[in-house]
Parts: sequence; structure tokens; C-alpha cells
Amino acid sequence: MGMSAGIFVCAASAGALQPTILHESRAMKVAERSTPPRPELQRFYYWDSFEAPLSRTDLDIDQIYLGIFSHYPCWAKWLLLARTRIVSVFGLKGPTAADFNHVEAKSGYAVGDKIARFTLFSLSKAEIVTGGNDKHLDFRVLVSRVREDGVDKVVLSTVVSPHNFFGKAYLFLILPFHKFGIKTIMSNAVAAGRV
Repeated sequence: MGMSAGIFVCAASAGALQPTILHESRAMKVAERSTPPRPELQRFYYWDSFEAPLSRTDLDIDQIYLGIFSHYPCWAKWLLLARTRIVSVFGLKGPTAADFNHVEAKSGYAVGDKIARFTLFSLSKAEIVTGGNDKHLDFRVLVSRVREDGVDKVVLSTVVSPHNFFGKAYLFLILPFHKFGIKTIMSNAVAAGRV
């Protein structure tokens, strides 16, 4: 389904676009980790891990996940929709405008459910694992609640297993956008008090 399949909402109120990229002075520090929260993640072809302070320790892990992945900046939505259109000719799936407009928050989730665009693979008190499988690559997104050195943190990790050359080439091309996007949505979530 291409970008013309629907229009997504970027504004909090009708008639005015609200910027979602925070000015540097308001952005919260998101740091890239040198090690993932679980050592076994290092065995994947690609992994990265980012952390930010967790001020909302009252939230369940699915609420923390939704606090991050339910709020994409408009530019990120446009890029993801353009990516869907481009890679669909190669058999890869991607988000639609409806995926961004209708993020459903449930009172509970089970393995196999969709949560903010991705399939739920596992859920515990401290970690949620989502992702997807395609013919060119499989990926997992892990959102973990950790306490290190007396500080509560949210850690967002991504692992990718390409199946072929196209999967590796695609990963190489999207990594700069992926890293910038993760830092942005995490910074926005912390600054807005969602996590």
C-alpha cells in the first residue's frame, strides 16, 4: 500500500502542525550503550542499544513502550511511508498511514498481538520484545526497564538478522536514519514525560 492510501495526522489540533523535534536545550540526553542489556544480543548480525533516564517508574513496560512508539515526528512518518512505498517492490512490508493514525492501547497484550506497528514476541515485567520477519531480514525491538548504579533507565535495543545480500544492503542504507530516529523518539518521550 503506497503513501496515497491515507493521510496521517501530525497535528495535536486541527489546522496547525505541532513540531515534534525538540530544541536541543529541551531535549533529554539519550546515550548509545557500548553493551546491550542482555549479552546474548551481541550474537546478532547487527545490534544497537540506547538508554535514557526513566522518570515514570509507575508505568508498566507496555506503557513505556507505547510512550516511545506511539509518537513519531511528522518527518519520521513521512520517511517510513516513503520507505514502505520503495521497498514494497522488493517484497518488504512497512507501515501504512493507518498504522500511525490508530495506535491502539489495550489493557493487556498477548504474544502475537500488534502493539504500535510491530508483533509482540514476549512480554515480562521488565522487558517487551516486538518485531517482524520478512524474506530479507528479521528484526526485534526490545524495550527494557533497568536499574544501574541506582538510576532507573529505559533501554531500547534493536537486533537484526539479514537473510541475504538485499537484507544486508537495506540495513546498511537505513542505519543512519534508524539511529537518528531512535534518539529523537526517545528524547521526545522523556522530555514529554511519557517515560
